[in-house]
Amino acid sequence: MSNAYRIDRAGFSAGLGWLPASAEWMRRGFRSLFSVAALWLLVSLIAVIPLIGQAVLAVLTPLLTAGVMVAFDRLGEGKVPPPATLFAGWHDPVRRARLLMLGAFGMAGGLTAALVLVSWLSNQLGAEQLEAAVRSPEAMAEALAGASLGGGLVLSGAVMAVVLGALYFAIPLVMFGRAPVGTALLTSLRAVLSNWIAFVGFLVASVAVLVGLMVILLLLTSVLNIALGAVGGWISQIILLVGVMLFQVLMTGAQYLAFSQIFGWSPGLEDDSTDPDDLTP
Repeated sequence: MSNAYRIDRAGFSAGLGWLPASAEWMRRGFRSLFSVAALWLLVSLIAVIPLIGQAVLAVLTPLLTAGVMVAFDRLGEGKVPPPATLFAGWHDPVRRARLLMLGAFGMAGGLTAALVLVSWLSNQLGAEQLEAAVRSPEAMAEALAGASLGGGLVLSGAVMAVVLGALYFAIPLVMFGRAPVGTALLTSLRAVLSNWIAFVGFLVASVAVLVGLMVILLLLTSVLNIALGAVGGWISQIILLVGVMLFQVLMTGAQYLAFSQIFGWSPGLEDDSTDPDDLTP
């Protein structure tokens, strides 16, 4: 596949509509997507493994995200994706290796952002204060209260914005186009920057949906806790997990639809193409 990708422009209203469109796709294929999402949640439990769980999940996340995108792609073809679609990126050794590399890139980017913030703080705090902050949450709160976090947060946030922008379309570019990792990351970042106004709209929609979901879940869990006591608390935890799971799928569906619009992808395109590496219809 050529490294020169066609990147279309999307406006504010297009970005605003990715989440509602994803919700409509979820409504049409709710049962199959729910089964995929439930398996995703189950796999995510590896995060509780001491020492390595969080790192393993971080590396696997792009591969699992790609699988959910494939599930949306199959829905677009009129097919019913089974739960095992979550591991669609695992079967091809090329895709698997590249998606795992994207996971390693994301983890490294997160650590870099954290190091930027720590470096900013270390310039303001003495060695004794830093050591005490590591040992005691109270000492950390006291140290942070006397430090200026603004610049550090801006720099750290800028690093994370670049990392997330590079990963956003890199995952579908690798999954559907088998793009090399470096090419996928740079192309993704270029596409996000070229469509910044669409992502402003997407951010507005995301914040609105997230706030609405949090309010609904808070009201529902409060009622259950008051009405059912300990049993209500247990049910509330399940509802929260399901809510988070479905929100992840909603966001991944929006990611797939944004990719489809900006890169000209159509459901099942790869299956119909004589060249499986050709992203262009």
